[in-house]
Amino acid sequence: MGKKDRLLIQGFLRGSQKEYFQISSWITTVVKNDYWGLKEDWADIVQDVRIKLYLIFRQNSFRSASSLKTYVYRVAKYTCIDYLRKKYRHQKINIDAVEIAEKTDNFTALVQQEEREMLRLILAKLSERCRKTLRLVFMENLSYKKIASLLNIAEGTVKSRVFRCIKQAIELRKKFTD
Repeated sequence: MGKKDRLLIQGFLRGSQKEYFQISSWITTVVKNDYWGLKEDWADIVQDVRIKLYLIFRQNSFRSASSLKTYVYRVAKYTCIDYLRKKYRHQKINIDAVEIAEKTDNFTALVQQEEREMLRLILAKLSERCRKTLRLVFMENLSYKKIASLLNIAEGTVKSRVFRCIKQAIELRKKFTD
């Protein structure tokens, strides 16, 4: 580990304003990115990442295989993915069903129908591997560990794949709505 990274970690653990601000700005850069769609929850997620990093640094678990900045970015990215997963875990997604409550007005029904169509379009444009991975995560609610076991790949690979597939889906949505 480089001297600069070691000093940043030590300062962060001490609560030094300079180091705390530097690491927090790296976290915020990742979490506040528009492609997550987490605008209303970003402050909580940033705090969760700070706590995770504090515990990691306190236990001396940072292995410095990459730079500290890259490591902080990864922890923030995977925390966002986990947050999205928890947020949508209990929501069953059935894009073929047209279940509209009787009290729903025509405008809301139309918007819901357009959203389902958009989801169908996006899923059709994603690769088979992305569709399968996202289905296992969001519809089957399987853990990364279970998915890794099913697909016979590393858990980190599953996390990376989920991130890339979500990013592709968001980019497709932006493309379709522009």
